Amino acid sequence: MARQRYNGALDRGRGALGQHLRSPSDSPSRFERMANDARAPHQTALITGASAGIGRELASVFAGHGFDLVVVARREPELETLAASLRAGHGVDVSVVALDLAKASGPRTLFETVRRRKIGVDVLVNNAGITAHGDFADISLDSHVRLIQLNISALTALTHLFLRPMVERGHGRVLNLASVSAFQPVPTIAVYAASKAYVLSFSDALAVELSGTGVTVTAFCPGFTETTMVHTESATTGRAAPLPGLVVLDAAQVAREAYAACLRGDAVQVSGLLNQVATFWMQHQPRWLGRTIGGWIRQWGG
Repeated sequence: MARQRYNGALDRGRGALGQHLRSPSDSPSRFERMANDARAPHQTALITGASAGIGRELASVFAGHGFDLVVVARREPELETLAASLRAGHGVDVSVVALDLAKASGPRTLFETVRRRKIGVDVLVNNAGITAHGDFADISLDSHVRLIQLNISALTALTHLFLRPMVERGHGRVLNLASVSAFQPVPTIAVYAASKAYVLSFSDALAVELSGTGVTVTAFCPGFTETTMVHTESATTGRAAPLPGLVVLDAAQVAREAYAACLRGDAVQVSGLLNQVATFWMQHQPRWLGRTIGGWIRQWGG
């Protein structure tokens, strides 16, 4: 079924090798019309992991299109700085929530905080995530558990909490940040890649379940992107080799693509032509070849 949907998207001419999968929800929607409007009045987007990287750029893109925001991350000073900048630059309302979503209580606390502030969330952006680089056995168990809690458990909980109000209203968008690593096993980031495979599968399934409700779910899959998280991980481990500039994506461009895919209601979108080619090709290869390529990546990455 997934391959049929993918091939159908290709036939519709939305990119020879791009994964521009349309959600089965109603189309065109008022959200899709918003994507073409200068501003989107009286709509609110909640963005997790908004203090840096793709999350910060997503906040700028949504604010630039007139969305009020709820920005969420652990680092309150960075969030306050971002909020002040967006209020001044775009004239939108920005609510700051500083908390750690890697804690089991985090998602429920966030939901209750937003409800207490009487904020209706029209777009949920599950961007917060962490990675851990190295051989699985060499990374601490606590690190693995924290990654799973943030990348999988928190994302699932937030989607569940905010989805029901969207369905009851008859409109809404969920944007889940996956990764090109979702399409194959990747040694040295084994748990991270597996967590993104979960995000991709989970989002794709929800896109079908929500058909006809006015609510869509988008899994957006960037590749290597110039972010603080990537630089921090490389500096900490000393194992990640420098990548050619051709394959490293700009966070601002990634955010613009993610925003557009979300408001169109695409089920799956891969960022960047090279990534589209690679993921399309990998889906048609035997798993042993994916493991072999993963081994090459491990040797190249150190």
